[in-house]
Amino acid sequence: MKHVLTCLAVAGMLVAGPALAQDTRTLSFGMQGTPGDPQYQGVMEAAKVLEEESNGRLKLEVFPNSQLGTFTEMMEQVTLGDLDFTLNPFGGMDPWVSRAVIASTAYVVKDFDHLQKILASDWGQGVLEEMRTENGWRTVDSWYFGTRETTSNKPITKLEDFKGMKLRVPNSAPQLQWAKAMGASPTPVAFAEVYLALQTNQVDGQENPLPIIDAMKFMEVQSNITLTNHLVQDQLVLMSEETWKDLSEEDQKIVMDAFKAGGLVNNKVVKDNEAALLSKFEDNGAKVNRPELAPFRAAMEPSYKELDSKFGEGIVEKLSSLAD
Repeated sequence: MKHVLTCLAVAGMLVAGPALAQDTRTLSFGMQGTPGDPQYQGVMEAAKVLEEESNGRLKLEVFPNSQLGTFTEMMEQVTLGDLDFTLNPFGGMDPWVSRAVIASTAYVVKDFDHLQKILASDWGQGVLEEMRTENGWRTVDSWYFGTRETTSNKPITKLEDFKGMKLRVPNSAPQLQWAKAMGASPTPVAFAEVYLALQTNQVDGQENPLPIIDAMKFMEVQSNITLTNHLVQDQLVLMSEETWKDLSEEDQKIVMDAFKAGGLVNNKVVKDNEAALLSKFEDNGAKVNRPELAPFRAAMEPSYKELDSKFGEGIVEKLSSLAD
């Protein structure tokens, strides 16, 4: 009798096993960020909501610290369906959809709310749709990453103060373009070497979002921070279109709800950090400069004309005016 019960139990497990496996699905999320940063906190909140709303049917396995490769490699994995989610800025999509570069051109985007209006516009939706149809990247949400500001040893209170400054910028066309338009001498330096370059006066200043400026301790070797607000950046939560189509409508809604919740956490942490860091820098003796930015934007007009000639007359002003 005992032998019969054992056989029946094993048979039951064989029948129930596949069904159980089908009822639980683990989705993968690859990212460059590290545990503790705002994006990671947002993703972990999304993971919690995903599991709660699906009653444990959906789980999220997170791979931080570029464990799965560079952002380009992870995006390729999302295209293939080997990875379910990753992050990449909207303005950084220009290698695949060239007109997206407008969003990473200085002073086109005023703030994160403005960027959301651009994404929601016919133009923004057209870019996102091309990403989905051509590369299999479905945009789930857009999270605030930060606004790039400028540090230096001499104060920058007007456009002319940039003249002749050796300014470290990333080796990206829009950033180099901005530095030149300001009258600075753009000087690409490897990110890991920026602190030393500032300390030894190889460069006179650099630009980054406030949390990066703090994490890299740049204000130890700089005395001024200027709110140039030249570039507002987000992180798109990108999902494999293949994965999306494989989910039920109910689970698609759960995914959207989960990442909206994650975005609220991320956005609050980033905005709170920005406000707190300015006070921290001032308390530590740094001077915070808040110049009138209209002349800075006016210096970008030749660049805007180039974008108009390439992507459609008036497109820059059309997108800029969405802030009003």
